[in-house]
Amino acid sequence: MRIVWLAAADARGHLMRAHLVRGLLARRGVRVDVITTSEDGRTFLQALGTPSELLSAHYSLVYDAHQNMARARTEACILRYLFTPSRGAADLGRLSEFARGAAYVVNDFHPLLLLTGSRPAGEGHALPCPVVHVYGENIWRAIEGHFEGRGPALAHKGFGALVRALRDRAHARIEHTLAAPLAGDRDPARRSHRLLPIVASPRRSAADVRASLGLAPGARLAAVYLNPHFADPAVASAIEESLAAEGYVMHAVGEGYAARPAFRPYDPDFGSVAAAADLLVSAPGMGAVGMARLFGVPLLALLTDQPEQRQNTAVFASCPAGAFVGVEIDAPGRLEARLRGSLRALGPSAGAALARPSASALVGRIHESWARCLLDIAASAPLRRMRAVSTQHHNEVPS
Repeated sequence: MRIVWLAAADARGHLMRAHLVRGLLARRGVRVDVITTSEDGRTFLQALGTPSELLSAHYSLVYDAHQNMARARTEACILRYLFTPSRGAADLGRLSEFARGAAYVVNDFHPLLLLTGSRPAGEGHALPCPVVHVYGENIWRAIEGHFEGRGPALAHKGFGALVRALRDRAHARIEHTLAAPLAGDRDPARRSHRLLPIVASPRRSAADVRASLGLAPGARLAAVYLNPHFADPAVASAIEESLAAEGYVMHAVGEGYAARPAFRPYDPDFGSVAAAADLLVSAPGMGAVGMARLFGVPLLALLTDQPEQRQNTAVFASCPAGAFVGVEIDAPGRLEARLRGSLRALGPSAGAALARPSASALVGRIHESWARCLLDIAASAPLRRMRAVSTQHHNEVPS
């Protein structure tokens, strides 16, 4: 069995999900071919050990160096992509070739397959197999509400209804949400599945990680992950200086800061470091929030103009004090001072990771729920193709 996974390279969460699923399904005899949307995305995947193909680099979202979305530029880029034949239409043709012989194509998450529908061959669709949408709960809310407050209410509601109708044409869809049960749940009638976010399983114990980093007994470890949209040196400097001033040893990953001595561009085993850390510093994407919840690591969230990330932090509302604090990157005042104040609010947690139970078993159950879901979807896809062929044959029989 073969699955094609189209993972947008914006940020890195889509790519990490494709990488993890590829490994999961390979152990079950299923091949996952990953396609992405930038050479930087391919380099990221290669650093993790996952080969990929480039669909094209024409589609992307636009952000500034503080990870704030540039909405007007993003909208212009998407419209130009979709309505320029040498871009969107050409990519659909390339994707059709990639998908030949696949059980289905996963859309994680690219507008091309949202707009072009998802009917398999024989039902008037350009792709030779069905489409399965994969998306985060809060990313989807942000898509539906993209025009909220920016024009007439009727336009906002109409756009939301349109994208829902387009989404629901898919053969199936998977929504990852922090509200899902551990084993996931599904609505067979609507071909809808809800799963917890998939995160990397720690490969090493907290003690091994801390020893490999040379941490003294009682030292506090901060795991820092900044996606490539963070590129302003002032942000990196403020993080470095505030963590050092509050007594943290920093292990930092960020492609936008690869030239800085304290950062590295990639870390294939960042999950182990996050599970061993006393603090996780990151923008609150679904992956970072999922790790913080699952591993029990306090999260210092860097808040920017990304609506879905702000919604992700709502999961911490009922958590004990000290589990979460958010810092507005662009708020007035020196960023370093605000970061230090937030670090003090989180309180001391030296060596706390050594006392936490291992999350490996929980991560394994989440991985199992993803694998089972994807295999169930694959098992249902041929039935739809068979029905399509059967209907066509029936219509050709003379009355």
